[in-house]
Amino acid sequence: MSNPSFILDGTIVPLWNFMVLLNYFIIFYNNEMSKMMCKNENNRGKIQIMADIVDLCKAGIRKTHIMYKGNLSYEQINRYLYELLEKELIIQNLDDGVLTYRATEKGRSFLQYYNLMVSILDENVIDMPSPISKLA
Repeated sequence: MSNPSFILDGTIVPLWNFMVLLNYFIIFYNNEMSKMMCKNENNRGKIQIMADIVDLCKAGIRKTHIMYKGNLSYEQINRYLYELLEKELIIQNLDDGVLTYRATEKGRSFLQYYNLMVSILDENVIDMPSPISKLA
């Protein structure tokens, strides 16, 4: 009984060799894709960090509390607070001698649009099963 084969560029290739190469490609591709997805899922972008800070500022909050709850360094919090203040998404208040940050109406509007965008993007995510699971 002969092994199934096919011709590729004039060369007879056994089918099992092709299947082995295809398996290696699928494993490599899935591994590379998962690395890319994990990298993007674990690192927040600038807009997401800004939205997180504005969200924390809705009720009024101190700088150190934003830093800890937002998981940001001292340099990051200063840079983002400065930018959010410049864009008038948050304001500074002096309440009983304590400096707090509050979201403005513009900041709340930004947060609504941000959350709408995230929900639209999340509902269009396609969950593709791994081709390897079909081979097992």
